[in-house]
Amino acid sequence: MPKKRVQRKTSCKDQKENKISISRKRKASSPLEACNQSHTKTTWAVNTERTRDILQDMGVELLSQNSTDSCASNTENFTPATFVKDENSQSSTSSFHLPPVPGAPRILLDSHRDNVTSCSDESSESSLDPNLTPCLRTIQNIPNPNIHFSISRQFKRQRTDTGAYDYFGLLSDEIILAIFAWLPKFVLAKCARVCKKWSRLVLDESLWKRIDLSTKTLSPGVLGHVMSRGVWALRLAKSEIEGPIFTGPTSPIKSTRLSKVQYLDLSMAGTSPEVLEEIFSICKDLRKISLENLEVNDKVCCYIGENKHLTVLNMAMCQGITANGLMPILSNCRKLESLHLGWTGLHRHSIVYLCLCLPPDLQKLNLSGCRENITDDEVLQLCKTCPNLRELDLSDSTSLTNDSVTHIILNLRYLEHIALSRCYHIVPGSITDLNEMPSLLAVEVFGILRENPLKVLKSNLPRTEVNSYPFSSIARPTTGIHRTSIWGIRVRDNAV
Repeated sequence: MPKKRVQRKTSCKDQKENKISISRKRKASSPLEACNQSHTKTTWAVNTERTRDILQDMGVELLSQNSTDSCASNTENFTPATFVKDENSQSSTSSFHLPPVPGAPRILLDSHRDNVTSCSDESSESSLDPNLTPCLRTIQNIPNPNIHFSISRQFKRQRTDTGAYDYFGLLSDEIILAIFAWLPKFVLAKCARVCKKWSRLVLDESLWKRIDLSTKTLSPGVLGHVMSRGVWALRLAKSEIEGPIFTGPTSPIKSTRLSKVQYLDLSMAGTSPEVLEEIFSICKDLRKISLENLEVNDKVCCYIGENKHLTVLNMAMCQGITANGLMPILSNCRKLESLHLGWTGLHRHSIVYLCLCLPPDLQKLNLSGCRENITDDEVLQLCKTCPNLRELDLSDSTSLTNDSVTHIILNLRYLEHIALSRCYHIVPGSITDLNEMPSLLAVEVFGILRENPLKVLKSNLPRTEVNSYPFSSIARPTTGIHRTSIWGIRVRDNAV
């Protein structure tokens, strides 16, 4: 019986020779196939035994029937089917459905390879991550019970370098603080943005002991925020301070907390007495204060008087000082060693009270610029009240006479520096008597002697310097070229 050919129409010569037929119409069996309806779907008819040998060599029998992958989602549309000729029937065909050919494995990037780890474990298939990709799920079905693959989840922040490690995180807080201590303040502010740990460490009080905000403009609330960090030495010279120093809903609570400031320099700062009241109301442990060329009132002086450990007070050229303001200072601050009240415009009764109530251990005093308000009687009382004076400035006291020089020689045995500049009622010959003081090292007599008498005076005082210091340094925080320190304490960061 003659063999019948398969009833298929082909257009290619190779298809006729190999007995291959093409079916161009097929009903979509799934939505995915419906989307690909426009593509040509080809069914190949090949030799069954030959096909099995080829697939066995490819290792297809080892793979699962449901093996799929994202790279070959339409595998079922291209399932090979074989058509063989049946000698008993003219057009009968039998189909053999081969296992689906797996899709190509996904290519893993470098950042993904670290997340696929192989390990040897006797756990079952259920112990693996249910979100395995189809390729890895296919490999899992390989008959080898000693090997399986697992997926480790990535962190939210992917490492940029496979060998990167946070060695800085191994350091203790103490070591990190020792490193931060070498950084300027503006760098510390940037370090606080790195992480929560650094933000916590940057707020440590040991990093904010000394701050220099001179020549800066401080808006409301800034100064209070700085002082609450445990500042120990604060320089605000020539700065503009706007009040209030505490702002926000918690300002009533913050305004009751005492500050740790001990050294405060407000020389020539642009501020008001009300802001000074806020500052000194929370500063009760001050050691040294400078209020040069500021306007104060009695309430500010009362707050200053509450600092019982105060040793240095500079109120040169301050306005608003009265006897009522001096009373709490001289009554409570008995540890004063250096006091500057020059050019403050004190009245006579204020100077009289001052000379009577000064601390006995006072070593440096500046009362320059009193004009006619201080006389020889006040100088005598001053010498009896403070016998341990080592430096005294009475410049521009036009009412003083030779009697004042005599009182100084007889009562101040430890005096080292005396300034009598522009005291025109003192005879130049009496100044020579200062040579009787063995401890005297310097004398200032600017504006009293001309050039030739000055040479004679220098020859009569061989052990004493004459007119060597035109400016007084009593109680001043910065002198000479030392503009980065206050009272010998460095407050300015090194340049980086």
